[in-house]
Amino acid sequence: MTIHIPILNLKPHIRKLYLENKITSLGIDYAPNSVMGWVDGDEIEVFNFSKIFKLDNRWTGYELHRNKTEIVIEITKL
Repeated sequence: MTIHIPILNLKPHIRKLYLENKITSLGIDYAPNSVMGWVDGDEIEVFNFSKIFKLDNRWTGYELHRNKTEIVIEITKL
């Protein structure tokens, strides 16, 4: 399964940081059910999945890719 998160779905201040390439180490944090990243040593929530679905890492992994228009998450089988 592939999940596409268009940058238009990010909150405006997060979108600005994303487009300026200031967010590093993007990854999924399963506890808050979110894509998280780091800006200047502070962890920030980039996108929260809670209103859509619940992520679970017991049987799958993922690869996260970013480009100028979207974040792409490829769910992989363990």
